[in-house]
Amino acid sequence: MIISFFSLVEANIVLPLPKTFIFSPEDIALLKQAKAIILPPICKKYYYWFCKEIAPVFPSMDARFHFPGKAGSTFVFELAGVPYPPTKIFKGIEALKARMAKGEKLYPYPFVVKWQWGGGGAFVHLVENEKQLWEVLLRFKGYKKREPTFVMQPYVEHGQCDLRVVVIGSRFLTYWRCQEIKGEFRSNVSKGAKIYYHLDPELEQKAINLTKQICKKTGINLAAFDIIFSSPDKTPLFLEINYGFGLQGIGGYQQYKQILNEEVQRWVHQVIYGYSEEEEKCPK
Repeated sequence: MIISFFSLVEANIVLPLPKTFIFSPEDIALLKQAKAIILPPICKKYYYWFCKEIAPVFPSMDARFHFPGKAGSTFVFELAGVPYPPTKIFKGIEALKARMAKGEKLYPYPFVVKWQWGGGGAFVHLVENEKQLWEVLLRFKGYKKREPTFVMQPYVEHGQCDLRVVVIGSRFLTYWRCQEIKGEFRSNVSKGAKIYYHLDPELEQKAINLTKQICKKTGINLAAFDIIFSSPDKTPLFLEINYGFGLQGIGGYQQYKQILNEEVQRWVHQVIYGYSEEEEKCPK
């Protein structure tokens, strides 16, 4: 029996996650009969770890929970051996002040400051001087109760375009996001960037190969990776991992739902029978 708590994924039984933050005895009895469990890509860690103790779970969220947020993405890239920009991680403003008092230097202006959480570029800032830096950090201070951590990285010239690699099961989909609004350095679609396809197949394949390296190391099988290529040498640099991501660049809701169900079916066949349906249809 396959149980899905993700409404987009078909299964023998499809249920919502409980609102009480704990599975009912009836749910647990069902879960114990499951051969595989499907969860929403954004869910609480206690649901994930509980279900994983019972049966294989899609998607894999080990990396998401072991290495959370933008700071965590950096650790994933380091473990997987893929390139990313130089990065400084600070556990709040007081930590920054303490390290600066000990002589630590910041990156030359302009550089990028990112709050640990948030999507769509909303908490990513390019700071061009000290005044702007402290204005941004004081804004971050307002989020301290949730998470004080922020990340600094040097600004890398990259032609105002980034490549997104979306991983759904065994599929790797790519599209470019190019910013054409003057003065806007972020390439998020929500910030006005436009979507393009197949601008540079060679770079796209290079990024896919590196992303596969990350997925092989971590087990990630549902996420979007943002990559820039530095000018002029075109060195790929991974920026972050998005476990919740927009669907416009991969064809929209219906296309995503179709691919997701196909890939979950492939994954279920693999974890239950130990081989894919393609292998079953084409025996050696």
